[in-house]
Amino acid sequence: MTRQLRGGSSRNGLILANGGVLSYQHSICLSSLPQRNESPYPNGNGLEQAEPDSIAPVNFEVKGPATIEAPRIPRFLPLKVSRVPRGIRSRSLHARATEFLQSQDPDLSESQRTVREAISKICSDFPDSYWAQIDESHQFPTELYEALARRGWLGICLPQRYGGSELGISEAAVMMQTIAESGAGMTGASMEPRSRKIAGSLPLIAGRQRACFGVTEPNTGLDTLQLQATARRSRDGYVLSGQKVWISTAQRADKILILVRTTPRDRVKKPSQGLSLFYTDLQVPEVQITEIPKMGRAAVDTNSLFFDNWHVSMEDRVGEENEGFRMILHGMNAERILIGAEALGLGFAALRRAALYSNNRHVFGRPIGQNQGIQHPLADSWMKLEAARMMIYQAARLYDQGYTGGEYANAGKYLAAEAAFEGCERAILTHGGMGYAKEYHVERYLREVFIPRIAPVSREMILNYIGERVLGLPRSY
Repeated sequence: MTRQLRGGSSRNGLILANGGVLSYQHSICLSSLPQRNESPYPNGNGLEQAEPDSIAPVNFEVKGPATIEAPRIPRFLPLKVSRVPRGIRSRSLHARATEFLQSQDPDLSESQRTVREAISKICSDFPDSYWAQIDESHQFPTELYEALARRGWLGICLPQRYGGSELGISEAAVMMQTIAESGAGMTGASMEPRSRKIAGSLPLIAGRQRACFGVTEPNTGLDTLQLQATARRSRDGYVLSGQKVWISTAQRADKILILVRTTPRDRVKKPSQGLSLFYTDLQVPEVQITEIPKMGRAAVDTNSLFFDNWHVSMEDRVGEENEGFRMILHGMNAERILIGAEALGLGFAALRRAALYSNNRHVFGRPIGQNQGIQHPLADSWMKLEAARMMIYQAARLYDQGYTGGEYANAGKYLAAEAAFEGCERAILTHGGMGYAKEYHVERYLREVFIPRIAPVSREMILNYIGERVLGLPRSY
């Protein structure tokens, strides 16, 4: 397709007849440029200083949907046109951060935007009052779980042959951010999408079966390679013995994906060897499940497990014996990306409430948001959250492209957790005394935002990783 567009040069580039500017340095989307009379800015796209020079207009052609060839541009390579969805192609005229689950982020792909809008529609049926009530009553959010399952969202990452949607971690991150941002926080984010390819996943995706994940042990913590729970061979399977801790939803789970040692440490060359994965029934007499009372996310049970002489069949082993750690290693980056996205959701939710409150709350005859002491910290938090979001989404894109390094996933999780924590704290301070009241919900956000700062890996271990793997510094532990 060839279109004739009329334009002339300017200090910033070529000014199109419809008011847009084609920069000499950057490509823009010609197909979505607004008309001059639709924009409050002189050239129609937010670049206010582009004034036409006294040079006669020239005709130039746009050939095809993605390549621009124009005379008078001092470049030898064709410029590529990026597509920006309609409605977000110029500077926003409304307060985007105060809109409930806005979908105007200009960097979202078409599939990410579709996920954002679909999950927003589901979450709109579950207001903050719902989450406050189940947090108070320690009641699992079954209604949201079933709503997501009915629409197939619990299998967003799984291949279609496993009953999934075959989307990527990029889309899953948007999903988890949206759920948390709706006010559900880390409680709603317990509906983590299935990203592990396990035979028989269809009942999980359909919501007919629930599963949990067991790795952490009370005596090893983050030192996963020192796991002490064992599985010894029996005549027709394995016998498991040991302990696990911080196992979410174990009270309700039908199945558990559990990592245990099948070969003693002194009989393997590397500590990462000798660990095996099992996917087996959890609600059996040999497993004692004890709930752990905790600070936040009271609606979702967190537990310690003690098991002895727990028989599992050979068919319950996932993959080859002694290869379990290698299998979960790749999923660790995905886990960090998703929990970072959940932290972002909490941070943006807190910021939204703080901005709305500071606009509506009047003291000394003016809205408190008019004071820079309120306004500047909130603006600072938006910038930090948005920067962390860019890192999280970059890490997700790299993961989906097959990149196995952990620096972006770890850095994204770190930045998102820190920005979200600061945003939640500032939201409470913006509310003043009301921030301490449950009625305004921000205190619940703060109680839950500690989770991504602690789990699944601590801030300090992430800094250790970056120091050692990226900066090449000596190992400090």
